[in-house]
Amino acid sequence: MTKTLGPKGVEAFEGRMIDPENAARLGIYTARKNSDGEIVPHDGGNIIVFPFTENGAVVNEKFRAPGKKFWQTQGGRRTFWNSDILDDPALQDGRLALVITEGELDALTAIDCGFPCTVSVPDGAPPPSEAHKPDDGISDEKGKFEFLWNNRDRLKRIKRFILAVDNDAPGKNLASELVRRLSASRCLFVAYPEGCKDLNDVRQRHGAEAVTAVLNGAQHYPVKGVFTLADYPDQEPVKTFETGWETMDELMKMFAPSLTAVTGIPGHGKSTWLTNLLINLAELHGWKSAIFSPEMPVVPHMRDKMRRIAGRDTLEGLAFDKRLPAIDQWLSEHFLFIDHDDEEDEDISLEWIIERAADAVLRYGIRVLAIDPWNEIEHAKRRDETMSEYIGRAIRALKKFSRKYEVAVFVIAHPTKDVALHGKQRVPSLYDVDGSAAWFNKPDFGIVIDIPEAAVPETAIHVLKVRFEGTGQKGRVNMAFDRATSRYHLKTVKYE
Repeated sequence: MTKTLGPKGVEAFEGRMIDPENAARLGIYTARKNSDGEIVPHDGGNIIVFPFTENGAVVNEKFRAPGKKFWQTQGGRRTFWNSDILDDPALQDGRLALVITEGELDALTAIDCGFPCTVSVPDGAPPPSEAHKPDDGISDEKGKFEFLWNNRDRLKRIKRFILAVDNDAPGKNLASELVRRLSASRCLFVAYPEGCKDLNDVRQRHGAEAVTAVLNGAQHYPVKGVFTLADYPDQEPVKTFETGWETMDELMKMFAPSLTAVTGIPGHGKSTWLTNLLINLAELHGWKSAIFSPEMPVVPHMRDKMRRIAGRDTLEGLAFDKRLPAIDQWLSEHFLFIDHDDEEDEDISLEWIIERAADAVLRYGIRVLAIDPWNEIEHAKRRDETMSEYIGRAIRALKKFSRKYEVAVFVIAHPTKDVALHGKQRVPSLYDVDGSAAWFNKPDFGIVIDIPEAAVPETAIHVLKVRFEGTGQKGRVNMAFDRATSRYHLKTVKYE
């Protein structure tokens, strides 16, 4: 069947001040439902069809019906609309920037106004975040950012991106997630005239020249160098999140990006406490975590511990074995494991872990990376640097990853044997972590896990480092440990 843009399609685009000829040139056509409910091309149809092509072949289609009703081909590939423009050499050598919009009409507006290297995300923007649930509606599992993963190799070659998304809460969420995945160093933001929400709104209110001015006036996100205050886009205040332990929140309020160092004498519960915290963050905020823990086999040891922690009140009233499928499903939705393939010859270096974690951000949208423990990594210290210098460099690499992807990073690092000299154990400090005082100086939080009396099932959580005002304070929380569920429960708190 011939695919043409019929009169109703022409009228719809002209009503938005978009050139119908450009729309037709890009393969947009009109269609209608036949008697079987099938969408078929038709010159007199009132459904506008936007084809999504890759290498010239249609891999998906989006349908727009009257009343702003949208749907896509079932099972269609998630990619950018107009994605073949990603291979334009002008994007790869930096002569042009790729304009990314929130919808096809805004992308067509930019193309009409002289910006052919423009694409649209396939599913619009995620809805505004609910309180304490920043990832609701943004989950890669639901396909929101699968289009980035599918084009990751092409996107890596592009020098600059102009994010021309909607000027509303969902649009800001979308921009934040795009910057997190594409990196702020390559992204520019736009400012719309007062009262305008998007590029097509600018076109209808102020004309094509105003659209051109908006895109030509795009500004880099501040990433390095010196800037005036006016150079910075509006940002939400740092969001802090509950840990799941009420009084613990007074000492430590989670945020991302951040780096937390956790230490303590072996056997005092560092890994179990951190696992409790990660499960709390998943339960309260929907945060997904990637865990690198080579000392602890994922199956059965880590799996069984996580089952006990997560299942203490899941499907209340059912026998535990009947609850396991639901518990395992929930754990699979919120936790990934960075593990080394035994057939691989590649060493488990910090760079290897960071690369895997970056892939987990792009594919699954993780918000937490946990390394447990630090001493199991193959540390590539240069010949010309001391261990202290290397650790400082390694921590900077972790913080760079944390900032680039807005991920909270946790590192469990063992103390030196000096904490048990002459057979007398003492509570370690962050300065006792093997290798460098950087473990105290550089993290945003510093935690020490200690069991004061071996015969008493009580653990002291010492918060010894809080970098930023408003995110906590130094102090100690005493927690009771329930061996049956592997859960920690608050008892008392002491401020310092």
